[in-house]
Amino acid sequence: RFLELGPDGVLTAMAAESADADAVFAAVLRKDRDEETTALQALAQLYVSGAAVDWTAVFAGTGARSVDLPTYAFQHRRYWPTPSAARDGDIRSAGLETADHPLLSASVELSDGDALLFTSRLSTQTHPWLADHVVMGQVLLPGTAFLELAVRAADEAGCGTVEELTLAAPLALPVSGGVHMQLQIAPADETGRRAVDVRSRLEGATDQAWTQHATGVLAPSSTAPGETRTTAFDTSVWPPTGAESVDLTDLYDDMAQGGFGYGPVFQGLRSAWRLGDDVYAEVALPAGADGGPFGLHPALLDAALHVTAFNGMPRGVVPFSWERVTLHASGASSIRVRVSRTDQDTLSLEVADQAGGAVASIGSLVLRPVSAGSAPATGRDDLFVVDWARVPGSGTAVTYVEVTPETDALDALPAGAPHLVVVRPPLSDPEDVVGSVHATTARVLELLRAWLGNDRFADSRLVFVTRGATTGADLAGAAVWGLVRSAQSENPGRFGLVDLDGDEALPALESALALDEPQLAVRGGEVLVPRLARAATADGSEDVVWDGTVLVTGGTGGLGRVIVRHLVAEHGVRDLLLVSRRGPAAEGAAELAAELAELGAEARIEACDAADPDAVADLIARHPVRAVVHTAGVLDDGIVTSLTPERLATVLRPKVDAAWNLHRATQHLDLTAFVLFSSVSGIFGGPGQANYAAGNTFLDALAEHRRAHGLPGQSQAWGPWTRDGGMIGTLSETDVQRIARTGMPELTPAEGAALFDAALRVPDAVALPVRFDFTALRAQDEVPGMLRGLVRPGRRIRRSAAAASPATAGLTQTLSRLAADERRDVLLDLVRSQAALVLGHTDPSHVDPTRAFQELGFDSLTAVELRNRLGKATGLHLPATVVFDYPSVEAVVDL
Repeated sequence: RFLELGPDGVLTAMAAESADADAVFAAVLRKDRDEETTALQALAQLYVSGAAVDWTAVFAGTGARSVDLPTYAFQHRRYWPTPSAARDGDIRSAGLETADHPLLSASVELSDGDALLFTSRLSTQTHPWLADHVVMGQVLLPGTAFLELAVRAADEAGCGTVEELTLAAPLALPVSGGVHMQLQIAPADETGRRAVDVRSRLEGATDQAWTQHATGVLAPSSTAPGETRTTAFDTSVWPPTGAESVDLTDLYDDMAQGGFGYGPVFQGLRSAWRLGDDVYAEVALPAGADGGPFGLHPALLDAALHVTAFNGMPRGVVPFSWERVTLHASGASSIRVRVSRTDQDTLSLEVADQAGGAVASIGSLVLRPVSAGSAPATGRDDLFVVDWARVPGSGTAVTYVEVTPETDALDALPAGAPHLVVVRPPLSDPEDVVGSVHATTARVLELLRAWLGNDRFADSRLVFVTRGATTGADLAGAAVWGLVRSAQSENPGRFGLVDLDGDEALPALESALALDEPQLAVRGGEVLVPRLARAATADGSEDVVWDGTVLVTGGTGGLGRVIVRHLVAEHGVRDLLLVSRRGPAAEGAAELAAELAELGAEARIEACDAADPDAVADLIARHPVRAVVHTAGVLDDGIVTSLTPERLATVLRPKVDAAWNLHRATQHLDLTAFVLFSSVSGIFGGPGQANYAAGNTFLDALAEHRRAHGLPGQSQAWGPWTRDGGMIGTLSETDVQRIARTGMPELTPAEGAALFDAALRVPDAVALPVRFDFTALRAQDEVPGMLRGLVRPGRRIRRSAAAASPATAGLTQTLSRLAADERRDVLLDLVRSQAALVLGHTDPSHVDPTRAFQELGFDSLTAVELRNRLGKATGLHLPATVVFDYPSVEAVVDL
C-alpha cells in the first residue's frame, strides 16, 4: 500500500504502471478536486484494503457520530439516501433562498412588502460549539450570537448599523433535539429604519407559542446616532504604555464556580491589561471553533466580554442591550479589544484585527446579572412530570360486578360475562410493605393471566380499583398500577385502572367508569386523568449539595458508572460508596476505582445485596452516608401471559426490596438527596415489561411517600438510554427499534448526565427525563392518553374511496365486493404491510409471506404488536399467540 501526499497523484499514476496488480495506491491531493473529499477517499481506499485508520481522529470536531448497522446477514436493505431536492439542501424548491450564515438556514422575502424572514434550526448536534456556552447548568445561545444575527439581518436589509438590540429572554438549547428560530425584518419606515425580531420554539412543539428573545432597530449608517468610527483605536503600541497586565490563570475556574461553564471554544481570552477604566485584551478563536462565514464570531466577542471581571463590573453579568453597533470587517479569527466602562453597568467596545484595522465598534452595551432562577428550565422537550387533569363526568353511570382479587373468583361470574368487572386489591400492610407488594402483585398477575386466558371475557373489561396508589399512600397498589399498565399496552381495551382517595369515593366510581379513559383517579369527588406536562424548575430552587459519602447502588454497572463519573467530575464528589451484588469482583470495578482516584475521588466498592435488610442496615451503620442514588435493577422481559410469580419476584427484589431497605435504614439520617432511578415503563406500561413496570411505579410512590413524611426523595422515571449506558444494553436491536417507533428515542450518557441534574431541580417527587419524537407521535394512528396534553394528533387528509386502504375503507365492505382470490390478495397485503411496520421495514415486499415469523425476526413483544395492529384493522379478537399458532403471513391470512 502506497500513500502519496501530493501535490497531485503523479507518482501514483507512474508507480501503478510497474507495480503488482494487487498493490494499492492512494493520493491525498488531486488537482482541481476538493481536498477534503479526496483525502477521505484516499483513507477509505486504504481502509478497505486492510490499513488501520484512526477514524475518531478523522472526524474529530465535525459532529459526526457512530451509527449501528444491521448485523442480520440475510436481511438486505439499502442504506444510501435517495436524493431529494427538498432534503438535499436545494431549499429553492420550497420557494426559499439560502441565508449563507452558520446560524441561519433560509430566507424568504414576504409578499406583503419588503419584509424579510430568516429561519433556522439550532441544536448542539448541528452546532456543537454552542455546547461550550453553559450558564447556570444550561446551554444558552450567547447574547453575542443575537447581535451577530442582527448584524447579518442589517446586511441583508441594506442597513449598516444595529441601532439598538434588546434581549428579552435567554434561548436554552435542549439536551437533545433542537429549536426552530425565526428572525423577521419589518419593512423600512420613512427614515429607512427597520424593526428586527427574533423568536424560537422547541422542535416539534407546534402546540407551544413562539418565545420572543430579542427585538431591535436596524438603521442606515448615515442615520445612526452618535459617532461611528471607521478606523480602529491605535494598536501600534501594544500593549498600551502604562497598562497593567492582568492574571488570567484562574479566570475560567472562578467563572465556573459562579455558574458560567465556558468550554474551550469560549475560552479565547489570551491576555488582558488594565489602564484606568479601560481594559485591553487579545482574543483568538481556539481550535475546533466553527469558523464559518460569521461577521464577528459570537465566541470571539463573548470571550472579549470576559474582561468585565477586571474593570469593576459585578461578576455574573451577561449582555442585555446593545446600541450603535457597526461591523467594519468580517471574518476575523483573532482580535484586539478596548473595553471602556461608561456607567455602572454599561460599556463601549472598539474591536480591531492584529494589523490594526477596524473590525467593529459598539457604542453601548448594558449588562445585567444572571442567577440560577433567571434562566428557563432545561430541556422542555425532554423533562416532564405527571399532571392529573380534571375531566367532566359523563353524566351517566354504568353497572359493574365486583369480585375478590382471587383467580377462582372469576369462575363465579355468570355465564354471560358482564361488560365491567371490578376488583379491589388489598391495601399495603404498613408492618410488611415489601411482603404486601410481592403478595399483591403476584395475586394480580395470576388474575390478569386468568382473564386473558378465558375467551368468555374477550368483550369485557377488568378494572382494578386502588386507594392512594398514585399518591404514595398505598405502595402495593402503586406496584399494581405498573403491572396493569403493561397489561393495558399489550391488550388494549381489556383492563382499566381507577385510584380513589378512600372508600368514601366509591359512590363516584360508577360515573368514572363511564368515561373512555384507561386510567382515572377520583379526588375530592372530582375525576382526574393523568397527562404528561413539561417540567419547570421552581423559583429559587437550589442544586443538591453533594457533600459527604454518596451511596450508589448498582454503582459498578453501566448506568451507575455514568452517574458516579458525573458526580465526581461535575459536582466535586470525593467520597463514594459503590454497592453491587458482586462488589469488587464486578467486571471493571478495579479500573473504575482507579479512574475515579485519578479524578480525586475515593471510591469504596463493596458487595452487598441491597434486597437484604440486615445487609443494608450493617452497611449504613459502617458508613456516614449523606446521599443515596439507587440505580440497581434487572430485566426479565416477557408478555403478561408468560410471566410467573417467580419471574415477577426476581425483578421486584432489586427495585422494591432494595429501595425500601435503603429508605428504612436511612430515614433517621440527615440526607441531602435520595434519588431513585425509575423508568417510563411504569408510567406508560411498557409492553413485555409488566414486572419491571411494577417495580418502577413502586419507586415513584416511595418518593411521594418520603416527601409526605418530610424526607428528601425523587424518583426519576427515565426513558431509554443508548446501549452503552443503562439497561437498554440488554435489549435486542428489534427491541430498540420497537421503542424508537413509539416516539421515544434513546438518551446518550452525556444527555442522561445533564438531565440527572435538571430533574433534581424539578420540585415534583417524580420527574420524567425522556426524549420524545413529537413528529413520530403525531403520525401515530392514536396518541396515548398520557400524551394527549402534549401532542396534537396529526391532521388526517381524507383519501378518495378508490385510494383507501382496506382498514380505512372498511375491511368487510371491501372484501364483500371481491372474488375469493382477490380477497386473499387484499388480506395478504394487509398482513404483510402490518408485519413490515412492526419490523421497521419501509417496504412490505421485504416480508416474505412464506417464511416463519420467527425467521423474520418476530419475538413475543413484536408478536403482540402485530396482533394489536391486525385486531384494530379487522375488528377481530386475536390471541396474543396468533403469530406462533399461525407461523407465517400466509398462515395468518388463511386464518
